[in-house]
Amino acid sequence: MEMRLMLNNFLGKNVRIIDDDNMEWRGYVRSIETPEDSDDGQWWLDIVNVNKPGFKTGLSISEHEIKEISEVDNG
Repeated sequence: MEMRLMLNNFLGKNVRIIDDDNMEWRGYVRSIETPEDSDDGQWWLDIVNVNKPGFKTGLSISEHEIKEISEVDNG
């Protein structure tokens, strides 16, 4: 399945993401910006409760920065 189509399925879910620098991120997908709404024509995920210090307000990550994404349990 194409990444663009499946990103919408993660809204409201806890996720694990591996980015294009092979860093792992975990958090909750609070909102999604569609290509039609974004300035650069990409999907963007807004992640809160991020597992890294310094990201108290969350993380915004574009579809091109995501190598892998999966749903994870909250615990």
